[in-house]
Amino acid sequence: MRHFVSLVLLLCASAFAQLPQNFFTLSTANTADMPKVPYGTLGHPGSLVWTAVETSRGFYNWKQIDGFVKKAPHDSNGVAQIDLTLGYTPGWAVANQSSCRKLANGLLACTAPPDNLQDWTDFVSALISHYNGISAPHVAFYEIWNEANMLQFWSGTVSQLATMGAAAYPILKSDPYSQVLTPSVVWQAGNGLAFTQSYLSAAPADAVSFHAYTCKTNLKSSGGCAMPESAGSSNAPLQTMIQSFAQIANSLPLFISEGGWGVHGVTDPDLQAAWAAHYLVLGASFAQSANLTHLAWFEWGVPTMALSGNIEASSGQPNAAGIAYGVVQSWLNSNAISSCSVSGTIWSCAAGANLIVWDASQSCSNGVCTTSPYLVTGFSSYQDIAGENLVVENGSVDLGIKPLLLEP
Repeated sequence: MRHFVSLVLLLCASAFAQLPQNFFTLSTANTADMPKVPYGTLGHPGSLVWTAVETSRGFYNWKQIDGFVKKAPHDSNGVAQIDLTLGYTPGWAVANQSSCRKLANGLLACTAPPDNLQDWTDFVSALISHYNGISAPHVAFYEIWNEANMLQFWSGTVSQLATMGAAAYPILKSDPYSQVLTPSVVWQAGNGLAFTQSYLSAAPADAVSFHAYTCKTNLKSSGGCAMPESAGSSNAPLQTMIQSFAQIANSLPLFISEGGWGVHGVTDPDLQAAWAAHYLVLGASFAQSANLTHLAWFEWGVPTMALSGNIEASSGQPNAAGIAYGVVQSWLNSNAISSCSVSGTIWSCAAGANLIVWDASQSCSNGVCTTSPYLVTGFSSYQDIAGENLVVENGSVDLGIKPLLLEP
C-alpha cells in the first residue's frame, strides 16, 4: 500500500511558541551518572524525601537529596529545576508499624499517615527553610506523595492525604519560586483519576501530577508493551491519559512526573528507540491543548533488566533509544507541535513547516524493521531518529514504526 500526504493539508493546525527546555524531564538513578542527553528538569529521585531526610524526629540529613538538587538544571534565578517527592512516612512517625518496610539504607518507610500532623508540618517547614536559595538552592517543584493510589506507597485515605497536602501548601508556597504538585497517581483502570479528583476537592495545588505508564509490566515478564499511542495499551494510551487528567484538572497545568515503558516493557533496541520517540512527540502535541508543562522519563542510569525502563546502555552512554530521545527533542525544540492526527495507521504531527510521521502498522525485530512506501509532496529532505539527514527521492520515503522528520 502506498501512502500520500500533502504539505498544504497538514499545516492547517496553528503553530505556537517552541517548548521550554524544562518540559523535557528526566530522572536519574544516582548523581554519579547524570543524563547524557539534553533535558531541562530533573525528575524526582528514587529516594522519597521525608524518609530520606528526617531519619529521626528533628534530625535532618540533607546530603543525598542535596546532591540531586545541586546537579539539577538551574534557571536564571538559580532555582533548581527538580521535582522532589515527599512521602513515605518515616518509621519513627507511626506507632503501628504494620505498614512499614525496611529500605535498602536500613530506614523504615511507612505507607500510613503520621500519627501527629505536626511531625509532617515540622518537616515541610524544615524543607522549605533549607532550600531557601542561601543554604541550598530554591527548588521549583514539590510533589506531595508518590503513587498515592497504590497501597505500597499510601495506605491511608484520600482525605487524610488531602489534610496533609492542605497543611503543607502554604508552607511550601512561602517560597515564591516553588510550585506544589498533587500526589502522583498511576492509571489503575481510572482509579488514579478518581483519587486525584477527590484530592483536588479538598486540597490546593499548582499542578496535577500523574505517572504515564501505558503498559502493565512486572519484574517477571519482558517485552509486549504496545507503542504509547496504541489502543492495545494494557493500561491506557498516552493520549487517553493526558486528555482524561486534563478534564479533571480544573484548568491546572499537567505534570507527568514519571513515564516510559515500565518494567521490561520493551526489550528490542529498535522498538525502544521508536517507543521513546513516539512518547516524546505525542506528549509534546498536548503541551498547548492540555496545558501539559512537563513530560518525564523514568529513569536514566538503570540497566534494561531493572525497574521503570531505561534509555541508555549500561556503559552510561546513550543507546539507540537515548539517541532518539535527543534527536526528537531537537525536532520539538525547533518547531513545537500543536496536534497529531492519524489516518489509518499513519500518524502525522505538524511541527512548524516540518512534518513528523510514522506508520503504526510496521514493526522491528532482531535488527530488521519493516517499512512501506510513503508518497509526499512539498518535502525535499528528512531526518531519522538516529539523526541521519537524507534526501527524498522520487517523492517517496520508506516509512516504518520509527518516526521521520520531513523537511521542505
